[in-house]
Amino acid sequence: MSIKLIPDTPYRKIFWLGLLVQVIAAWFSVGYNHSDEHFQVLEFCNYKLGLSPASALPWEFGAQCRPGLQPFIAFCVCRGLQLIGLYNPFRAAFLLRLGMGLLTWVVTCRIVLLMLPQFVTDKGKRAYVWCSFLLWFVPYIGVRFSAESFSGVLFFLAISLLLDLNGYTSTKRNLRLLFAGLLLGFTLVLRLQMAFAFAGLGLWLILYSKWRFSDWLIIIIAGLAAIGLGAVTDHWLYGDWVFTPYNYYYVNIVQHKAANFGTAPWWEYFVMFIDYAVPPISIILLPLFLYGIWKKPRHLFTWISVAFIAGHCLIAHKEMRFLLPVSIAFIYLVCSGVDALAQRYDCKKGFRWALNVVAGINIALLLIKIFTPAHEAVNYYKFIYNYAQAQPTTLISYEKSPYSPIGLEMNFYKPASLQTVIVNTPEEVSAVMNSTQGRSVLFLNPETQALPVIASIHKENIYCILPDWPFLNINDWESRSYIWSVYKLSAAK
Repeated sequence: MSIKLIPDTPYRKIFWLGLLVQVIAAWFSVGYNHSDEHFQVLEFCNYKLGLSPASALPWEFGAQCRPGLQPFIAFCVCRGLQLIGLYNPFRAAFLLRLGMGLLTWVVTCRIVLLMLPQFVTDKGKRAYVWCSFLLWFVPYIGVRFSAESFSGVLFFLAISLLLDLNGYTSTKRNLRLLFAGLLLGFTLVLRLQMAFAFAGLGLWLILYSKWRFSDWLIIIIAGLAAIGLGAVTDHWLYGDWVFTPYNYYYVNIVQHKAANFGTAPWWEYFVMFIDYAVPPISIILLPLFLYGIWKKPRHLFTWISVAFIAGHCLIAHKEMRFLLPVSIAFIYLVCSGVDALAQRYDCKKGFRWALNVVAGINIALLLIKIFTPAHEAVNYYKFIYNYAQAQPTTLISYEKSPYSPIGLEMNFYKPASLQTVIVNTPEEVSAVMNSTQGRSVLFLNPETQALPVIASIHKENIYCILPDWPFLNINDWESRSYIWSVYKLSAAK
């Protein structure tokens, strides 16, 4: 059957609203959720652009264990902007986020339209549509050009094709199988841990589908072709013929490199979820998810979710972001729990009141997530970049470079003409000022507090992402965030 992205349904406006929040999040949610999203993609891309040395890259580059597919996509975007004279790193990063947001929205539309007929009650249907597009973390995850988000979206795009094979001619059916196989192959290239989801998918297909041998052959050959194309992008990145999925497995599992970043017991993901998904929302979502699994034990999304989560529970190193690829299945099962409950119980007045409170909290979190940066420092990088493009600039900073938030240099966002100088005392600022003839001098203070007074220097606060209102800094939260001040320095008159 053919699926329209925006059908004429009572939920049509929610679909469009989902698109709007994805675009807003793509614009405002600059930066990254985890440093890997930046350093394993954009810094690798910057190296291939010839704008940063290999010595500045993280250890994974030397281990040749990260795929070249995402850096290659980012490289193509940057090169395209360079060819038309519109390149700057912030525009390139925005286009990557926008592309991810649009792809996430398309895949979500397809999955929702496929799954919506499986819901019995209006409450279940409304919950499913609303949560699929407007649960507070959905757009934030959706615009992340990370391995977790990208692999998850490609995987469920393939699922949407595999569940929609009926009613097509043999040729079109084979083409859909071919495209789905390519997507699944790229999924595995992007993130080896997706093999857990593959296990759930494969077992479900064997037990419940009526595929022909030719169907399996097409999808396997296409998947192997995608893995081969992934190896080509690995060669482009590293200059050697390597197989990054194996290198990733060998370094992190055999050599226990991942365990060096911390280990946790198998149940830790359930504890993490309560914290990360924000109570009381998380306290409601988790039981509904488990109830949805209980009510639909034979559903494909149950098999995928259980296999994926169980596999990650067995791996010692745990981070909540590792489970993000199955968020689409998670939301379906949560709302299946809602649907099952709605069939058994009437919605009492007190329950409706509590639901409205939770919905209000979700809307507040959603607005915060789509209108605020994922990493505040990127707004400072953008200001400094634009400033340094207009005139030769020296940037002075206390104790460490502002471009090294985790000990690795963010060359992707740094203009080539910018000089950075690290000082440890106010007196050193004067010495730097005397050696920067003809250059504009900026001072980046790692706090919003005023720059120490230096008699021979005039300072002007020219940028901070927050106004200088003391009551905003409740409980000194600014000291735990990337809330800085940028000063322009000049000789005192």
